[in-house]
Amino acid sequence: MPRTYRVGDLNGTRVLLTGADERLELALLERLSTAHPGCHVSVAEPGPALAGPLDVIIHCAPALEPPFCPDTAFARHVLPLTDLYHRLPAQPDPPHLLFVSLAAYTGAERGTVPESRWEHGADWQAELALARAAREEAERASHRPGPARRRLRAARRAHRTAGPRIVAREAESLRRAWVHRRLREQGESRARALGMSDTTALAAALAERAAEELWAEHRLTILRPSLIGPALRRPHPGWSEGRAMTYPLEVAYVSGPGAVVDIVPADLVADAVLAAAATAPDPGRPHYFHFGAGTAASPRRGRERDRPHRGAGPRGVYAPSHVRYDDREMTALREAAASSGLYDFDVRAIDRRRYPDAVRQARAAQRLGEPVARQEALSVRPGPLTRAEGVSAFFDLDGTVLASDLVESYVWTRLALLPRRVWPVELMSLARDLPGCLMAERRGRSDFVHAFLRRYAGTEEAVLREVVLETVGDALLHRVRPLAVRRIREHRAAGHRTILVTGTPEPLVAPLRPLFDDVAASRLHTLEGVMTGALAAPPPVGEARARWLNLYAADHGLDLARAYGYADSYSDRAFLESVGRPCAVDPDARLLRHAVRRRWPVARWGAHTPGRWSALAAAVPPAGGRTPPPAARPAPPTSKDTQ
Repeated sequence: MPRTYRVGDLNGTRVLLTGADERLELALLERLSTAHPGCHVSVAEPGPALAGPLDVIIHCAPALEPPFCPDTAFARHVLPLTDLYHRLPAQPDPPHLLFVSLAAYTGAERGTVPESRWEHGADWQAELALARAAREEAERASHRPGPARRRLRAARRAHRTAGPRIVAREAESLRRAWVHRRLREQGESRARALGMSDTTALAAALAERAAEELWAEHRLTILRPSLIGPALRRPHPGWSEGRAMTYPLEVAYVSGPGAVVDIVPADLVADAVLAAAATAPDPGRPHYFHFGAGTAASPRRGRERDRPHRGAGPRGVYAPSHVRYDDREMTALREAAASSGLYDFDVRAIDRRRYPDAVRQARAAQRLGEPVARQEALSVRPGPLTRAEGVSAFFDLDGTVLASDLVESYVWTRLALLPRRVWPVELMSLARDLPGCLMAERRGRSDFVHAFLRRYAGTEEAVLREVVLETVGDALLHRVRPLAVRRIREHRAAGHRTILVTGTPEPLVAPLRPLFDDVAASRLHTLEGVMTGALAAPPPVGEARARWLNLYAADHGLDLARAYGYADSYSDRAFLESVGRPCAVDPDARLLRHAVRRRWPVARWGAHTPGRWSALAAAVPPAGGRTPPPAARPAPPTSKDTQ
């Protein structure tokens, strides 16, 4: 036999709104401001204690959400209630707590579910302690040597060229993902053992039990709504806020034929909550309410016939032949509140044929009222530059400014230094060494640079500089990308500081110095003017480039958050992540995927660039002389050209 309710007016009542369900709080604020203008409403703020005195506290549980780990779910559902209890204001008559919980409408139940205390054998304090202990145990297990080595190998296979710090970071991401999966599985297993569908349902049940124990001597009402959807009438048909209010309609499309999709509009839920708040129970005798549309309107999905579900479906979806949710107490409350004219939450007024259309029309009107914006593409081009002081732009060389690499530059240099009769011997030697260099490349860009630059051992530095000045520089200028030069000049015209950072030996980049304000390149060790094949300092490649970038910015007073970075290889990931405005230039596959995920601009500078044979013809002297005619060589860029 349902109770007899006397629903009063909330005018003059001091109401506090708390919780994490923002869309329901907005609906409650709208109803309180329009139907109950004399009500004093406040929203909980962080602090040691709540400002009192208070008459009613409305605490909203978190909205429908993806499954969390048990300790996270309990922290979102249970701990706010305990914190609220300890922050209650000191007053002779404690306020009435109305807890808007979650209805476990998942199809896991059978028969008639009464509007009463949720019966289960779980202790909320013990479950919270077990969840925290499970987190500690999973963290310890994730650090065991065997699994840690396997994750490190997987991260190294995928991200080796980006550098060891990136590999370590990705391995740590894999570890956290493993911990999350393990805890989710444990939470779902524990929930099923207690007769519940998932971790969220278990957290909601424990939150109710915590409220019942903490408010055992106070006034308590627990209201369990089903899926909360867009508004039916107020403030306008189809009103919604955030994804939490659009998710119920998405659930409807994945439900099988004959399933009940129990969605109740937000404005009806708000009126039901306020009516329950205006009906305070006796201390120690909590009231329970189910608020759904299934028993009244039977909003079935698809054809009007029952099809039993296999297991639990999404929350708010169930088979009507298996379960019925009792709502006699809510019906009695609705009939008592109807006479006042202040509360309207009759679910029989929902027209299931027109309700989805009203939602779609409201969304279309909202989109039409918003400013028109172009949809963001998967990859975007770098935008125009604005003139500013203290802005820097860092450029990689090989594959970015120059359409060549370290091997190609070496070939130009060696063929220019050696007579033609020994070219086959040199090329065969290079072919024999390339597999070892490629293995070093797999270990990291720095290893490749160290391994390959050993081939310069025995070369006189003065001779190398002379060859670069006379012939090889022409090949470099042939392979410079015009669009890269245009972008560099745009930066200089905007007053930006331009810096070239490359692992190429310093003598080879001398022809490109006029384009940049500063150049950082690999420095080869020399002994009495002869190169030994070793490096005088770590090359600025890979993660070493990112470290060099931070030191350079600190020495020159530059803000890397405003800096631009241009590179083409996944080995430059750490470098690009160090600047605030990265850009991937003709990126390799892995860098392109990373740029798309991070929404970095992607530039295509490879067009209109001469090929390798044209550059080789410029680098190699003709058979009858040492250098080609001066007219055949392109003029190097000057500082005047870059302005």
